[in-house]
Amino acid sequence: MTEMRHIGRETKRILGSDIVSGKAMYTGDFHPAGMHYGKILHSPYPFARIRSIDYSRAMAMPGVKCVVTHDDIDPDLSINNGFTPPRHPNVLDEYVRFVGDAVALVVAETEDIAEEACKLIDVDYEVLEPVFTIDEALKPDAPQLYKVFPGNIAPHKNNLNFETGDIEQGFSEADYVVDIETGMDNGQNPMPLEAPVIVAEWKNDTLDLIASCAAPAYCQQNVASSMNLRYEQVRIVAPAVGGSFGSKLYSGNVQVLVLAGLMAMKAHVPVMLRYTREEHLSFHQNRMTTKAHIKLGLKKDATVTAVEMRQYSDAGYCASTQEFMMAVGTNSLIHLTKTPNKKYDGDVVVTNHMCSGSFRGYGYLESTTLLSRAIFEGCEKLGIDPVEYLRKNALTVGEHFFNANAGPHFDQVNAVFDWSHLVEESAKAFGWKDKWKGWGVPTWTSPDGRYVRGVGVFSAGHADTGGKPSNASVTLTGLGGVYVNTVMVDFGAGTREVMQKVAAEALNMPLENVRLSPADTQAAPPDFGSTGSRSTYCGGICVKRACDDILEQIGKRAEAKLGIPAAEVRFGNGFVWQEGNPDKKWPLFPFIMGKVDGITGVGHHNGVDNSTIYQIQFVEIEVDKELGTIKVIDHFSGADAGRIINPLSAKNQMESFFAGIDIACMEETVYDPHDYRVLNANNIDYKMRLFNGVPHHDHLVLESCKSADSPYPFGANGIGEPTIAPGGPAITMALYNACGIMLESYPYTPGKVLAALKEKEENA
Repeated sequence: MTEMRHIGRETKRILGSDIVSGKAMYTGDFHPAGMHYGKILHSPYPFARIRSIDYSRAMAMPGVKCVVTHDDIDPDLSINNGFTPPRHPNVLDEYVRFVGDAVALVVAETEDIAEEACKLIDVDYEVLEPVFTIDEALKPDAPQLYKVFPGNIAPHKNNLNFETGDIEQGFSEADYVVDIETGMDNGQNPMPLEAPVIVAEWKNDTLDLIASCAAPAYCQQNVASSMNLRYEQVRIVAPAVGGSFGSKLYSGNVQVLVLAGLMAMKAHVPVMLRYTREEHLSFHQNRMTTKAHIKLGLKKDATVTAVEMRQYSDAGYCASTQEFMMAVGTNSLIHLTKTPNKKYDGDVVVTNHMCSGSFRGYGYLESTTLLSRAIFEGCEKLGIDPVEYLRKNALTVGEHFFNANAGPHFDQVNAVFDWSHLVEESAKAFGWKDKWKGWGVPTWTSPDGRYVRGVGVFSAGHADTGGKPSNASVTLTGLGGVYVNTVMVDFGAGTREVMQKVAAEALNMPLENVRLSPADTQAAPPDFGSTGSRSTYCGGICVKRACDDILEQIGKRAEAKLGIPAAEVRFGNGFVWQEGNPDKKWPLFPFIMGKVDGITGVGHHNGVDNSTIYQIQFVEIEVDKELGTIKVIDHFSGADAGRIINPLSAKNQMESFFAGIDIACMEETVYDPHDYRVLNANNIDYKMRLFNGVPHHDHLVLESCKSADSPYPFGANGIGEPTIAPGGPAITMALYNACGIMLESYPYTPGKVLAALKEKEENA
């Protein structure tokens, strides 16, 4: 096992002291000189045409700087990222397409003035018939949201239609074929503590944005595309971000930045646009709801012979990255159904409610949930232990798989870990063999029969860890300073500490010598961002390659100036020496470079590169059959980090996995069925698990690359991304095993549990 100087050792967080002392600067803490405030007049209707807008009374109000409507801007401006469906909707449009859609923008000296001015804007609406669900939108005579989306289906550019192997032959070889219609109709909210807040300023032909973006460069491109600006005309600086859970990618939900930009461009002053919690829950984004027809062929030994999936996903009023989510969701087919015989077809549907967008478990949580229901039916019919199913269908090292996201190189190889080994070790640590009694069999029943317990298990993974390109540069100065230039940000996972440690380890320098640039799109190379558990893998690879570049340059300089063969040059702590002779050392200055001098190394990573990530979860629940309540007794997860870089951050990432069970237990966005306005847009009615309600949970993290060569930075792989996805299916299975009811509609509220128990009793 290679001994590491910094990797795997606990160190102080870069922003740790500032966060706990309240000194950390979040977007809402910035107040440039002359800053005004923006507010949005939201549509009261789910679908309507604006006949006229009169904002003269609002403009006459003291303190109002300007009002912006669709009549005031270029009609070609539209919410898009430049490479998904045709341009739509217009940034401000003649049509409004959900309750909360932007009708007008007001800039004023204070938020209160701006809010009061919104009430003085007179709008004449022609109310239109809306569609709220996938089924409604797909009806032949359904109202059409956009002319460019016939049938309310958004054309897609991702690989959402593919077939491999021989589907019919595969089904003919099965001992049992599952054929089901299923769906996921609950719109869970990401719920970071910080609601969207943007500071925008238009100056020197550039739109400057201060924004808590998890992916500044990606967001920069989306804003530029939406506003018909050149890429370099948009600058994004990301300060402390706080939580994101995917919602701060601002990819499908780039609207808030674009609207802030329009305000600043018309007002000619810096503008802060910040949502209230109610606006955040009502208008920003929700998890994508979806439905599917699934056909699964299965043998008695848990071999999958074929799988076919036809999926529709609900974009809400704006189709953007949902097709990316569905494409990433096909990764569930890789990790849950190991067969060459696969067919997939997917479509994105637009409806009249808040848009769906990025959320931890990006796309594959949804597909994991859908596939789990087919897998459960097949395993029960054939008497298969679910752990044995997951073990048999988990990728092993060197296995080939079809990755729909990796074109033109669709054939990928699992170059990471043996995930079946993780299944075995995790099941052993949880004690599955002793707890599992069979399908529909409780682990315990109270003497009076009121309380029953059951266990469940499921896993999730994806093969998109790399995803998109990454870049970083590292500069080593003549006096031993190390500067890492990256736009990757941190929102709790220790991303920037990872890059700091990788640089210090690769260059054999003290950690305190390493500094990271601000996450500024004009000060660091572009990068797809901190998302999808790619930060450690892609960011770490880039920093490591940049440091290797520096070491190669040091070797060449030392050979030229000191006569040491480049292959024998060694470097550490700011000194150069020859291999085998560590007692004779030369400092960088003045022997290798000047005092005000530096060597810059460049690191690049292309993206998808045979990388996979995986997690398994186990639960034991107790059901009160009189009250219909579900209590989580035990919750356990297993992952493989390859090598842990930041021990405490890794622990925190793993211990956050309990949040995944609550899509099945409590979290739900409640819509009014008449107009689909959100009815529980507050932290009282939107039920979330508080820290004092966290169930007992534990985890196992393997480090399979500690003593092996690896393409990963010092063997480290991401672990955080799949932590949300397996929890819901595991709860579904545990509920069935506890009391014999198989629910599908998240969350499993007491009312739903009692109704299902009553139906079961009546049928019996």
